[in-house]
Amino acid sequence: MEILFSSLALVSAVILHLGLFAESISVYQATDTGPVGAGDDNVILNPRFEDGLNNWSGKGCKIELHESMEDGKIFPQSGKFFASATNRTEIWNGIEQDITGRVQRKVAYQVTAVVRIHVDNVTSAGVQITLWLQEPDFREQYIAIANSQVTDKDWVQLQGEFLLNGFPSRLVIYLEGPSPGTDILVNSLVVKRAEKIPASARPISKNATFGGNIIENSYLDDGTTGWFPLGNCALSVGTGSPHVLPPMARDSLGTYESLSGRYIIVTNRSDSWMGPAQMITDKLKLYLTYQVSAWVRIGPGATGPQIVNVALSVDSQWINGGEVEFNDDKWHEIGGSFRIEKQPSNVMVYVQGPASGVDLLVSGLQIFPVNRQVRFKYLKKQIDKIRKRDIILKFSRLESSNTVRNSVKV
Repeated sequence: MEILFSSLALVSAVILHLGLFAESISVYQATDTGPVGAGDDNVILNPRFEDGLNNWSGKGCKIELHESMEDGKIFPQSGKFFASATNRTEIWNGIEQDITGRVQRKVAYQVTAVVRIHVDNVTSAGVQITLWLQEPDFREQYIAIANSQVTDKDWVQLQGEFLLNGFPSRLVIYLEGPSPGTDILVNSLVVKRAEKIPASARPISKNATFGGNIIENSYLDDGTTGWFPLGNCALSVGTGSPHVLPPMARDSLGTYESLSGRYIIVTNRSDSWMGPAQMITDKLKLYLTYQVSAWVRIGPGATGPQIVNVALSVDSQWINGGEVEFNDDKWHEIGGSFRIEKQPSNVMVYVQGPASGVDLLVSGLQIFPVNRQVRFKYLKKQIDKIRKRDIILKFSRLESSNTVRNSVKV
């Protein structure tokens, strides 16, 4: 739920009285700068390095501007210049740009980069476009937008999309990935609003079987068969998770069988994106809305609230399938939905999120198609229950407070 209100007088305090249960409340000062990144404008400043290295910086390494390299053997694919991230000592070192305040929430953006590598004795390496977010409470999140194998012979185009649901206080986009010592060459980086598919191009799937789970070995009857670890982590099976479906899945499926009580435990996690994964390319149908449901938990060692996320990699484009934040050792429901409208070559679902070193527990992950119209009617009823509850705002005056005409989002 989101509320926008403003004050025409000086106030020292704002008191919110909510006639409903709320897990958390966040208040942000809204900016009044008009649309950001609207139309076809590129979010990236100096995207083709025509103004040198202005607006760019090295992420843990040095960056340089070039017209050519290797005695004229390497030229930019377009324009007159390209940049290199050199003296890299870590895989996350690369070239970055701070795009804080230039991206709107709940707007899909398409990202396109033209890159290649430069190093002796290596002909190809993986390069990734990553988005780093810092929340107002200083928690951090990393989103992999696109990744691909890049060579030292030709320029390669990386392309992906992202969409923000929250209000990050900082937002940085950067390129990373190759092993230390490998230079990343960048000819251009463009971030624009993604084009919307016309409504006429979205047919309704016929003869769809709603409610059928597409995840293999969801109940872990065959151990970890069908699953694989994403990253250098380890998967095993434990017992003791809930036998009941999470509430959101229960509302959609109605009559259901109990869960097995078994769960995947992910250990030896050295990065937040590591977790259990499964390929589901051949099991998805276009234009169907799929609901995501699972129970998740974390092991000991967390130093603060942790975000657990079900993600999908669709031809190297990241889709959020649902997330939950918690800071205890209890089982929590995670739920969401997604819809694919272009035939993909590879689709992988995986669970990620806790900090490195924190074990991740996943039980009963299900992905099943739902009737979109019926689902929307149900969600509308749930929204109406919240909208019709009372919210009282109280303001206290303070002449010295500089809050005149400020807007606040809840």
